Amino acid sequence: MKLQHKAWALVLVTVGLCSLAAMFGMRWLVGDSFSRLERERAAREGDRASRLLSQQVQGLSATVRDYAQWVDAVSFAQGRKPSFVDDNFDTSNMGYLRISEVLIVDAKGNPLTSLAAGSAPELMPVSPERLQELRALLAPVIADPSGRTLLQTYRVQDGRLDLVTASAIRDPDRPDDVSHGAILMLRHFDEAELQRFSELLMMPVRLSFDHPGHLGELTHLAPVDDKHEDLHAVLRDQQGQPVAELVLSLDRQLFQAAQSLSLTGMALSALAGLLASLLLVVLLDRLLLRRLQALHREVQDITERGPTATDRLQIPGKDELSTLGEGINHLLERVQRDAQTQREAHERHEALQVQLMQSQKTEALGRLTGGIAHDFNNSLAAITGWVRLASEDLDTEHPSHEALQQALKATRYADGLMRQLLAFGRQSAPKLQQVHLSHLIEETRQMMASGLTRECELVVECRVDDDEVVADPTQLQQVLVNLLINAADAMKGKGRIELLLDELELPPPPGQAPPPGAAELNPGRYLVLQVCDRGPGIPPEHLDRLFEPFFTTKPKGRGTGLGLSVAQGIMARHQGAIGLRSEVGEGACFMLYLPESRHDATAAPLTTPGGGSDQGRQLLFVDDDQSVRHAWSALLERKGWQVTRSRDGEEAWAQFTQTGKRWDLVLTDQSMPRLDGVGLALRIRATQSPPPIVLMSGHANEVPSDLLQTLFAAVLHKPVDANELERALQKVLAPDEPAAAGH
Repeated sequence: MKLQHKAWALVLVTVGLCSLAAMFGMRWLVGDSFSRLERERAAREGDRASRLLSQQVQGLSATVRDYAQWVDAVSFAQGRKPSFVDDNFDTSNMGYLRISEVLIVDAKGNPLTSLAAGSAPELMPVSPERLQELRALLAPVIADPSGRTLLQTYRVQDGRLDLVTASAIRDPDRPDDVSHGAILMLRHFDEAELQRFSELLMMPVRLSFDHPGHLGELTHLAPVDDKHEDLHAVLRDQQGQPVAELVLSLDRQLFQAAQSLSLTGMALSALAGLLASLLLVVLLDRLLLRRLQALHREVQDITERGPTATDRLQIPGKDELSTLGEGINHLLERVQRDAQTQREAHERHEALQVQLMQSQKTEALGRLTGGIAHDFNNSLAAITGWVRLASEDLDTEHPSHEALQQALKATRYADGLMRQLLAFGRQSAPKLQQVHLSHLIEETRQMMASGLTRECELVVECRVDDDEVVADPTQLQQVLVNLLINAADAMKGKGRIELLLDELELPPPPGQAPPPGAAELNPGRYLVLQVCDRGPGIPPEHLDRLFEPFFTTKPKGRGTGLGLSVAQGIMARHQGAIGLRSEVGEGACFMLYLPESRHDATAAPLTTPGGGSDQGRQLLFVDDDQSVRHAWSALLERKGWQVTRSRDGEEAWAQFTQTGKRWDLVLTDQSMPRLDGVGLALRIRATQSPPPIVLMSGHANEVPSDLLQTLFAAVLHKPVDANELERALQKVLAPDEPAAAGH
């Protein structure tokens, strides 16, 4: 869609919306004004009808007062003039006064006489039931001894409205005279009265007795159709309660006039909007759009010829468009100068992108391993505990004893897998101890004999007597396993893999070059473990990328590209290095360099039998994993501990505070529901004479270092070897005793 057409559409839509707003605004304004006029007229008519009906009640009340203050009425109430009723209340007189019923009572409220005008030509006495109702209406007047109470009210009886008035009978010549009785007059507001009232108001009127006053207002309108509406005026009795409604039928001439006026105004607004839209479109097209089209054509021509075009835009006039043309000319001049700069920036961006991708891969690995570490380590801890229990229950000569020992080694190997990934993602420090490389090689060879290297032959040659280093045995075993698996894959599962253990003195003698990978090592003696295969070798184009994370030449599904990058990181954290020597068609040889250790103590074996000296000591063991709780609690109880188990920190705190025991030590996990290990330690440390607390968790690295130092006597990383746990607990309880060898 062209810009010109968009501008036209924008003008038309904008003016159209404004016109619509004006049309509906006018419609609302006119309608609201005429509605207000209708409501005001209705209020006036309702007030007039109520006042006229009230005037009838007051006229009837004046008649009652005239009779009540007549001397003959006083005499009749005192029993001295019995002809008073016959002389004043006959059929013609009651018809003239429009009185339907009359009741006269003495000072005690006893009826003296009652008359009711009906369809018969003669007056009839009021029925006893009716008499009781009328006497009830006279009760307030009789109750006032001063005789000044005047009753004026409306009453609904049998679907009919009655106007009721009553006054006390008093001597007019004696102002202080008391009441001698009372007169009540009642007018039925029947159809004849309603017709007369309609003629007086000059509009149809009817009475409504259904839910009078239900809207809570004195008057309200109820539309009937487009030409009529009903006005409801509420009538209230002497107690202020609504008894009926006068319904006046009003015409809606104002509403019809408002409709006509609003339609006329909307038509005029629409016409004005259309004329304004046409005028704006013409002016916008002539003054702006055509010049923009010319500018667009020139810019398009320059774009097609390329950024090196030397043509300049020619925009006549002295306004913003001409200034825009000059700005584009300056921009074209800068394009040529910036072209070379952009190419250089693109090359730098590509280099940075490669580095960013490598960083993202490393970060992704750290997040992945951190997410599964807790559950994985808990499972390993439980397996280790149950296998250790089974191993201790069997005699060393039992056929399954060796199998259980191999299972323990396998759990340490699985622990190593997780530690390597965590070490790669978080750069965590290795667990260093004295290790004999020959023992490590033999254990690895036995492990690989299960089929990890398939049909390859492993040949081991040791050329050193002292093969001791300070290292993490699990991490070193993982490096060695990765190299052996890579060698077997390079030879497709068949061939000879050589493991050679030798030593090296750095720096080398003058004139002799250091072996591959050893150039950056510090001077000293190193043990060198070589893993060589007879495969096809590594292509030269892959040598520079071999240690990159996620780089692999294996088929999809056979490798992740992490093995060598992890191995390189492990060797670096052991103050060593990894080197490579390879020739195409001659195989590859990886060399692991580790500083030689001269420690006199004997290296600790990978598995050592445990012994207990903690008879009767109370230990609170807290872990949310049921298998870990049961397995390690059984191991600790076998060592002589009195173990109390808790599923989380809240349960442990309850046991700590409510059982009344004196706890010698608390062993807790970190990640638990409701209350974690740090929260539990903070509560326990706040008590008087708190016991030492040991943290055993796979998430210890997530706890700030200052809390680890202040809250916990020792920190162990899951999964934990049983002997390691026993030594740690012994050291916490007896810190002055020397640590066990190799720990």
